[in-house]
Amino acid sequence: MAYYIQHGHGKGSKIETAIGQGYADGVIISARNEHASNLDACIDSFRAAGECQVLLDPQFYISTFVPPNDRFLPTDYTDFYQAGRTANDFIRLSNISKFAMKTIEFQARHDLNRILSPTVLVNGFTDRWSQISLQLADRSAEYHAGLSGAKPLLVSLVLSEGCFDSRAELDGFLDVITSLDVQGFYLVVVRDDSTYSQSFYDERLTNLMYLVYVLANRNEFEVVCGYSDFSGLNLRAAGAQVIAGGWYQSLRQCHQRMFLKQKPGGQPARLRYSSGPLLNSIMLSELESIFQEGYLNDVLSNVSLDQVITGASSPDASNWNLTTSEQHHWQTLQAIESTFTDNVRKNLISALTLIRKARTLYTQLVAKGIPFDRNTRDHHLKDWEEAINRFEKIATP
Repeated sequence: MAYYIQHGHGKGSKIETAIGQGYADGVIISARNEHASNLDACIDSFRAAGECQVLLDPQFYISTFVPPNDRFLPTDYTDFYQAGRTANDFIRLSNISKFAMKTIEFQARHDLNRILSPTVLVNGFTDRWSQISLQLADRSAEYHAGLSGAKPLLVSLVLSEGCFDSRAELDGFLDVITSLDVQGFYLVVVRDDSTYSQSFYDERLTNLMYLVYVLANRNEFEVVCGYSDFSGLNLRAAGAQVIAGGWYQSLRQCHQRMFLKQKPGGQPARLRYSSGPLLNSIMLSELESIFQEGYLNDVLSNVSLDQVITGASSPDASNWNLTTSEQHHWQTLQAIESTFTDNVRKNLISALTLIRKARTLYTQLVAKGIPFDRNTRDHHLKDWEEAINRFEKIATP
């Protein structure tokens, strides 16, 4: 079981640092953010840092977005990528077969541990794009099966959060994808709200956990959950082998806005601290308030980078910066992820224990008058607990 880094723009040496220090087990490279000519050197650099798994998300799905924020894709990945594709481009099965072949062939030429199939964004399991995604998956599996010595194939699934409103439609989708002869699935859930928050509507999270459980446990597929952040711990508990997240908030959770061209500008990111006991990424200013009330030790994640905080007279007086915050976030998630096993029943008990402790701690902190931002409050914990309770009833693990 593992925690992977979700690669993106401005990587510097932060990924190698995480791998080298042992709190990242792999990397999912974003094709749009890495020149194809530098891909091999990038992979070699990750492997030189330490033992790790390396995957490439070809991000074929961006080709259907308008206007796409596709960076290097249209210049460096012309083997399989072309902007402006519409549903009409997928009418012919010969086109779908070509898209699958070209995307897989490109990855097969590089030193990757898994090959990821091309896919499109699905907004509902009964819409036209759902059928296109299934056809791409089927043709990818068929073409990959004919290759000699190729690395195992993961079928990519990029699913809108709204897909998980209907359990009946989800079951129909599962009936199809579980018949594929592949190693497993690379799952990305596109969130409705672009605001960084750990909240996840409980019924949707229940069905998402059910999807992971059916794939990973009932059918023994490998499941890699991209852009999953703190809420990905629920998916890890449900049986996913890998959860992943990046440094920017848009690399921790996926929303369609990140793949669309935006007007330049925006506010600089506020410094955050990822608290394992609170199961949330809170503001450094909130950590300072917690310190002032004497609760600092209760919210610390107990990872090595905590020493930047504990070695100073207060959080505000520390040398905490954006780079430290990013690395600490990965340390925190990897530390929690590593406590889970491959036993779903035990994982759920562990997850509920963590959630209930976090809710109790939040209650104590709020009672002390500590002000939390709208998106750093404890609302997500109630949703998570309800989702797990629902999941246990429908999955009976």
